[in-house]
Amino acid sequence: MSPTIIPTNLMKQALHNGQPVIGTMVAEFRQPAVMQLLKNAGFQAVIIDNEHGPFSIETIADLSRTARYIGLTPIVRVPDLAYPYLAQSLDAGAQGIMLPRVYSPEQVRQAVEIMKYPPLGRRGCALSRGQMDFKSGSLADTMATANDETLLIVQIETKEAVTNIEAIVTIPGVDVALIGPTDLSISLGIPGELTSPLLHAAIETTLAACQRSDVFPAIHINDLDQAVYWAKKGMRFVSSSAEVGLLVRGGLEVTSTIRQGFEA
Repeated sequence: MSPTIIPTNLMKQALHNGQPVIGTMVAEFRQPAVMQLLKNAGFQAVIIDNEHGPFSIETIADLSRTARYIGLTPIVRVPDLAYPYLAQSLDAGAQGIMLPRVYSPEQVRQAVEIMKYPPLGRRGCALSRGQMDFKSGSLADTMATANDETLLIVQIETKEAVTNIEAIVTIPGVDVALIGPTDLSISLGIPGELTSPLLHAAIETTLAACQRSDVFPAIHINDLDQAVYWAKKGMRFVSSSAEVGLLVRGGLEVTSTIRQGFEA
């Protein structure tokens, strides 16, 4: 089988090579050029937010294809744990799935079962699709390679997930446990208190569990000081902001700087 039938998951490769990965989200923009802009900005992975964003499966396919071709790893945050959301996103060319609102190990086992081809799961096989760059090859090799390259990120954003974290990170097929600090703070009863000792203790618990397992710890956080803090603490995948926030932040810097000239 040609090694290009299932493209290499560059994020997964980097993590297993001991290299940290920096990512961001796409929350609104549906034009594939946004992936090129984010690549130029230095990001290595992009999470297409289909939990809160307005994306069709056609858009997911277009964004994923562009990302793969330019060396970005496309990940889809699915709306829910349902076979079509996970399997169709992978068929369309996503190289990873982010599962939100994880509570229990059973949810995670179901996600692995949906994402993996037999004998590891029950995912149905559609050949010559986006994930294969529309090429064909040995069926057995294609399924095995897809199972190896597919990335599962479980989002730790509930107090139940923190309670169950030791069981979650030992499930075969889980690659990354990513803290969602805002929703986790809500679940802990301290909404928005992102520097709270209670929240930090929950994050530390998750980080320690990952470090005792083969799962990579991660976080998505907009505050850059906090992003740097958690990178130094041992997070291997740090994602921050989204294309909307990056545009507004950059625009505000330009307009405020020019305004100083008018006010001088």
